[in-house]
Amino acid sequence: MRLAGVEPNHITFVTLLSGCAEFPLKDDVMVGTALVEMYAKGERVEVAKLVFDLMKVKNSVSWNTMIGGYIKNREYEKAVEVFDEMPERDMKERTLVSWNSIIVGFAVNGHAGLVDEGLHYFDIMKRVYRISPRIEHFGCIVDLYSRAGKLKEAWNVVQNMPMKPNEVVLGSLLAACRNHGDINLAERIVKNLVALDPGSDSNYVLLSNIYAAVGRWEGASKVRRRMKALGILKKPGFSSIEIDGCVHEFVASDKSHMEKDCIYATLELLAFDLVSSGYAPGIVAGQLYESD
Repeated sequence: MRLAGVEPNHITFVTLLSGCAEFPLKDDVMVGTALVEMYAKGERVEVAKLVFDLMKVKNSVSWNTMIGGYIKNREYEKAVEVFDEMPERDMKERTLVSWNSIIVGFAVNGHAGLVDEGLHYFDIMKRVYRISPRIEHFGCIVDLYSRAGKLKEAWNVVQNMPMKPNEVVLGSLLAACRNHGDINLAERIVKNLVALDPGSDSNYVLLSNIYAAVGRWEGASKVRRRMKALGILKKPGFSSIEIDGCVHEFVASDKSHMEKDCIYATLELLAFDLVSSGYAPGIVAGQLYESD
């Protein structure tokens, strides 16, 4: 079909998958689940659902894969439908993956209406199914509020959790502080993060960058000076690219690569072509500061 230059459509896949009904594949839960994941990742979630429906045997991994597939493709209503169809026998596994998947799915979209939906399912999890929330569940609620810009509500969750927040929960809220320019809350979060990991450079660097992003350069410099006084060095960021199965890593102004001459010559050629095409590179003060 492809050799003839005809591209398959959803009807083609329906026909193929229907033909698989008499094939042992439908009884192999591992292969079936792998196919569901493959199609969902390839943005063919409708085909993934066809495979899922043809599977005679499904386990909690199969259900969670289908739910996650819809969420990744931003089809939240259908994710909820599959979630609600999940058999009672797999209810225990919902505590591990499904509840978080649903709540995070609403968080990713991040507007106020979906925040309420996420909180609704969190309440059902606790009140109806009597599931005690773990730190992962609370982390999802913090992320839910943070993505919607409700930082005070997110901080309130952190303060009232029955367990101490970890670096993941606090780190996601700190990143939200940068996105929304909330300096005061960022300072409080960093104090908690430093108590958890005093030697980490990332917490100080992020706070410094938050100051810089809102133009408070004195605050940013103060954080950098404190890092220096404590002997904490900023780890250099790097970029990586994989070519023919080999991963190459680069840092700013890197000249350690064995093919550096060819690389820099190519960069100069690209820069010349950009300028010749009328591109005028701009430099932002905040970017200069972060690369310092």
